[in-house]
Amino acid sequence: RRSGVQLQVVRGDAPHVLENLPEPDVVRITGGGADVIAAAADRRPERIAAHVPTRDAAELAGRRLAERGYRVDCSLLQSVALDAEQWTEKGRSVGFLLCGELLRNRP
Repeated sequence: RRSGVQLQVVRGDAPHVLENLPEPDVVRITGGGADVIAAAADRRPERIAAHVPTRDAAELAGRRLAERGYRVDCSLLQSVALDAEQWTEKGRSVGFLLCGELLRNRP
């Protein structure tokens, strides 16, 4: 609220939970895969940010966004847990962040 942003967190099973919501300006998706991302894109928000766990999921989600008129950027997110006493790896995780921006000259 400090920045004048009206935020609404919605819990439920997507994409069905989207049906009775007003049209969004921006959507953040943290699960559900390409079908949920496509359903959100069909609502035509200006921007969509989505986190997916694998390269294949990122490629499919990116295709779904592009097919719906979004310019897509994708970044690989990687983190490595370190043992601070021995400075050795304890674990590694990766994910992909997709950012879609609606192109204005598309329906």
